[in-house]
Amino acid sequence: MTDDWVEAGWPPVFPPLLSGREVGRDEDPAVVAARALVDGADPGLVAYAEPGDRLRFAIALAPEVPLERAMQMAHTLMVAIGDSIGALAPPEVAVEYRWPTTILVNGAAAGRIRLAASHRDPGLEPDWLVIGLDLRLEDHGSAEPGDRPGETTLYEEGSGPIAVSRLLESMSRHFLTWLRRWEEDGFRPVHDAWRARAEPGMTVGGADFVGLDEDGRALLKDRVATRADSLANHLEDLAL
Repeated sequence: MTDDWVEAGWPPVFPPLLSGREVGRDEDPAVVAARALVDGADPGLVAYAEPGDRLRFAIALAPEVPLERAMQMAHTLMVAIGDSIGALAPPEVAVEYRWPTTILVNGAAAGRIRLAASHRDPGLEPDWLVIGLDLRLEDHGSAEPGDRPGETTLYEEGSGPIAVSRLLESMSRHFLTWLRRWEEDGFRPVHDAWRARAEPGMTVGGADFVGLDEDGRALLKDRVATRADSLANHLEDLAL
């Protein structure tokens, strides 16, 4: 990683309501965040990996709503990521979303949202929820542009070397801003912002992506019928 990605601003400073904990490059921020909540830590912990060629972080939450609605926090984080990169990168760096959890930069996959919860029952309130990001910043190996069809890095798409601390701080601020809107106005503003950056002509498992319903489930239409796919179906199992 070029030195420009890591500047004097490390470690990042998080806004009120969030606290940070750095983890080693061999540790999983999602596991650290989930364990912290299980061990009694306050929600709002941001576990983040030390700088490398990827930006990896996870936010620990304790939603007081059923899991199906809590999944809207993933949409909220995706919208925050889009706004953050849009604010820090040049205008030609376009961010889009591919269902269920892929972050696209200029039409190619650059990262993904990670999701984990204490259970998978959409109607029950989870004890904890972890949402996070794994974003490729630059290729530190020998790969050349074009060696990974359909994949890219932020740097390859012309972002310039944005300091990792600035990315983390910006994404956390945008997330809190959108979280407040969600609390005050419901899911509709997040829904509309997510749809505005949805990948055009998206297909999922051979079905056409039609849109999001009022709860954030993807509406998928194939030759038989229209069905809904919840983000709760894409939770990870963390080894705690």
